[in-house]
Parts: sequence; C-alpha cells; structure tokens
Amino acid sequence: MSLSLILTTTPDEQVAADIARALIDKRQAACVKIIPKVMSVYRWQDTVETDTESQLLIKTAQEHVSRAYKTVCALHPYEVPEWLVIEPAAGSDSYEKWVLDETLTRESRS
Repeated sequence: MSLSLILTTTPDEQVAADIARALIDKRQAACVKIIPKVMSVYRWQDTVETDTESQLLIKTAQEHVSRAYKTVCALHPYEVPEWLVIEPAAGSDSYEKWVLDETLTRESRS
C-alpha cells in the first residue's frame, strides 16, 4: 500500500476543522476524520494533564506526509503536536485508488 494514516490531536473542533480544510484544499489528504471530545491523559513538563481534544485521522498518500506535516505545524497551536504516521498493512484497492486520485495535484494529472 502506498497510503498513510496520520494521527494528530487539536485543542478544539475549530482548529481541527481549519487543519482538515487546509489539508484537503492543498490535496495533501483525501479525507480527514475529526473525532471531537476525546479525553487525553499525558505528562507535560513533569505534570500529569487531562484535556479534552479533537482527534484527527488523516488519510493520504505516503508522498504527501512531509508536506502535510508542514501544513499541520503551521496551523497548530501546540508546541509539540501529536504526529504519528501509520503505514497500513492492507486495504481495498478501490479505496487506495480513491485516496491517490484525490491527492494528485493538477500538475500531476496532466
């Protein structure tokens, strides 16, 4: 598979929506799912924190991962945003084709 699933969180749904829209507009992702109100428990600067965040599931082609990272970092308010890239072991051929088609730039289509 030449797809990647990227996980990141944001402090709220508005930041999540802004990031999702930018990734889609730039064709750096075919789909971004936003799961609102997930609870995160983590250690930050020697303190255990509990926050409600929005989880983003970003579906893209592997070739767009680094560009997507730059877009997310430019819009993200966190000092250290979550950025986990998962390479799927399997998936349907038709879904992979759709993701690849939707992340092609106009230049690549000609």
